[in-house]
Amino acid sequence: MTATVPRCAISDVSDREDIRRYLDFRRRLYAGDPGYSSTLEFSVESVLHRSTAFMRSCHLRPLLASRDGEVVAQCILVHDPALPMLQVGFFEALPDQGEAVARLLDTARAEAQRRGLDRIVVGLNAHLSIGVGILVDGFQRASFDSTWNKPYYADYFAALRRIGLTSYGGSVQDVVVRLGPASRGPVPDAITLGVTVRPLELHAWDRELETFRSLCDATLGTTRFYAPTRPGHFTDLLNDLKPFLRPENLLFATIGGREVGFCFWHPDYNEILPTGRRVSMPGIAWRLALRRSGIRTVILNALGVLPEYRGVATAALLGRMSREVEGGFNRYETSFVWDGNYASIGVGRYLDSQELRQYAVWVEDLRLRSG
Repeated sequence: MTATVPRCAISDVSDREDIRRYLDFRRRLYAGDPGYSSTLEFSVESVLHRSTAFMRSCHLRPLLASRDGEVVAQCILVHDPALPMLQVGFFEALPDQGEAVARLLDTARAEAQRRGLDRIVVGLNAHLSIGVGILVDGFQRASFDSTWNKPYYADYFAALRRIGLTSYGGSVQDVVVRLGPASRGPVPDAITLGVTVRPLELHAWDRELETFRSLCDATLGTTRFYAPTRPGHFTDLLNDLKPFLRPENLLFATIGGREVGFCFWHPDYNEILPTGRRVSMPGIAWRLALRRSGIRTVILNALGVLPEYRGVATAALLGRMSREVEGGFNRYETSFVWDGNYASIGVGRYLDSQELRQYAVWVEDLRLRSG
């Protein structure tokens, strides 16, 4: 007689015990994984505890898929009112759990329809500034502010429409040489237009991050799946990182006293943290205090310039960043670039960057499904 496999059950995360189960599943799944860093947990915990104004403004529905009382897959359904689609974010699953994933997706479709939404997107984690993309190629240690997952995740979504993203990297010294005069001082056009580059003023943290937020909306607002932000968004997002940032990590390009662009970069903090196990915030701070000089990789997290100043201000910002990192770092990495974003890809080519990691999100149009 053939044994019957218990049907998978979908349940909502509704109390502290459920939150504990959600986090425990994630930690067990990645225990001993050489690519996983516990810094990846911060955004998940922020969603589960609704600890920021942005999270509280969203409809959040964490789900557990269980069999025989044991969690086998999970995700968080997110609806940001500023983005007309339902996100299936923070997805995790054991291997060979096709039924559980199918039931999570069915729950997402029903939730989207209840909310009057006609699309779901898998792999967007609440906002582009928080996390996007499921890794599909380039499985090496996760850098700070990137995503990480098991290699088999992509197979679960093969029936949906796939959109790709890529991160890039290269040698810091090669970039310094390539930029030439721009890394040593103002480029001629920058002098003509009066472009100056200044660092973040840490004593005016809230005001400076509002400038950063406004520039992000103005320059990155046309990026696929970017949702306009509310005041305080980046203050909430970066407050925990503030003790580890230095003024030069956030650069502003200004013309006539007006900020026209920014460059946000930082060391790859994950490089000096152990992988495959949880590290507390005090433990992370202790390692950074003692071993920060051991970080050899720098992350170009975000770069944005108003269209009318894109060429000259971009060159000025990259030149200043290269001057800041020269001699202190060996390699650089970029955050994600959407495949088809030719402006950003062009910057990578200008720097002679190489493809480093490939990610994907998957989209389903519910109108086509019902039709």
